[in-house]
Amino acid sequence: GPGPGRPRDPDMDARVLDAALQVYAAHGKAGFTVDLVAKTAGCSRPAVYARWPTRQDLLLAAVRSFDASLEVADEGSVRDQLVSVAHQMLEGFSSTHGIATFRIVLDSGDDEALRAEWEQINTVRLESALEVLERGVSRGEWHPDVASTEFLRSLTGATMLQGIYNHLGFPQRST
Repeated sequence: GPGPGRPRDPDMDARVLDAALQVYAAHGKAGFTVDLVAKTAGCSRPAVYARWPTRQDLLLAAVRSFDASLEVADEGSVRDQLVSVAHQMLEGFSSTHGIATFRIVLDSGDDEALRAEWEQINTVRLESALEVLERGVSRGEWHPDVASTEFLRSLTGATMLQGIYNHLGFPQRST
């Protein structure tokens, strides 16, 4: 049966992890504190520490918490599916989680654990998008000699940059 004391709030984990991503996106690693995460989540520091014993554990759990996969139905042309991939990436990079992603990329240069999490996120995204290109090769819509991973990394970079522009409120220009 349940132990002594008040039962755990089943929504608290998700609330704290979301708050952790918000704090990280807004303040980066240097400004990422358990106090600020707890305040943002509307809970106590002990409640956070009961779930994640260190600030680093909390940050890594928050990074792991967002879904990096892309959902691209096997419908339409490869071009249409790549447009869907780009839209999903742009939507993700334009969000709070996307801003946290930028920080992860920058902070992962001197933090091996964070770098491993970024590589996992990026691998999930690339694998989802590579499926689109593999379907294109099998249908004759994508040339097999095109460096697919490099193409998708370029697409990721372009959508990341546009996500930064969106976040900073840069005007959109049509030419």
